[in-house]
Amino acid sequence: MKKHFFYMAMALVAAITTTACSSDDDENTDATVQLTTPPYADEAVHYDLSPALVASSATESGDSRPELKAIDFSECGKILLEIYFPADETSRFVMDDATVAGNVYTMKGTKVQGTIRKVAANARTRAAERLYVDITVRLSDSEVTTFKTDDETVSSTATTTASGNDATDRLCRTWKVLGAILDLKSNSKNVKAYEEFDSRGGLFYLEDVLEEALRQDVRLTDEEQEQFKRVVKNITITKSGLFIINYVDHTEDVAKWEWANSANTSIRIHLLDEEMGNKFISDDSKIDVAFKDNRCNMKLDTSLTDNDNNDWESQLTLKLQE
Repeated sequence: MKKHFFYMAMALVAAITTTACSSDDDENTDATVQLTTPPYADEAVHYDLSPALVASSATESGDSRPELKAIDFSECGKILLEIYFPADETSRFVMDDATVAGNVYTMKGTKVQGTIRKVAANARTRAAERLYVDITVRLSDSEVTTFKTDDETVSSTATTTASGNDATDRLCRTWKVLGAILDLKSNSKNVKAYEEFDSRGGLFYLEDVLEEALRQDVRLTDEEQEQFKRVVKNITITKSGLFIINYVDHTEDVAKWEWANSANTSIRIHLLDEEMGNKFISDDSKIDVAFKDNRCNMKLDTSLTDNDNNDWESQLTLKLQE
């Protein structure tokens, strides 16, 4: 299967999840790391609901009722819901801001409103928590669904997130996107390009990368170009093994991440969406990370072939800030 420049750009977006600062900040120097402790570091948890909680009604786009399959509460106060659609056997992810006080999570955002209350929790392991759920979820402008347990509770399997690993503690938080650096080479096209992209108004525009690709005569289909018309708002990485790319259009790309080496200087990424995921990033792709001050450097080296069978070598350096 050909890998187009778009694949590399998607790898760039995924890699944003692992943060970055300026390109000369390559060393993991403990003395220079000045990251704060996320506000909900001790409350972060991932719940797998068993069985999944069925919505009160079907959505407009299908006859079957969606199911709330999993809930992830992150270190920085983001709640991510995995909603499963039996009709086409797919999952959709919805993220919003949340607060927690005692045993109650409260959401008052544009996409999720309501409360989730945990009961019968083992304070040490959270191994057998049950949840009262009463939330309204906006799946799109025209689709709103409700998940409610009424007088009953739903069982869950909870995964705690305490790591005791300095690198993981640094990585897992919500990051602002500062920009990216692209180093692009092609012997077949006689191209050697270096370009730096900055965020605008705190947002990262993928169309900036598209413009550079077209300027360097990288061949993209109309469908590939359309995928660049997205703007990254922020990135959330959780100790439960998720990274979430949040776009300004209120959609998310969600992936699994893991350390790729024992030194904890590289990670491996597996995007969960079958259509937008691992065909862009192979399972053996490694992303180098290095922290400094309140930022972190990320570098991804990759090879690809564009739509005209031209070979490209690239290094992507991502820049994020706490």
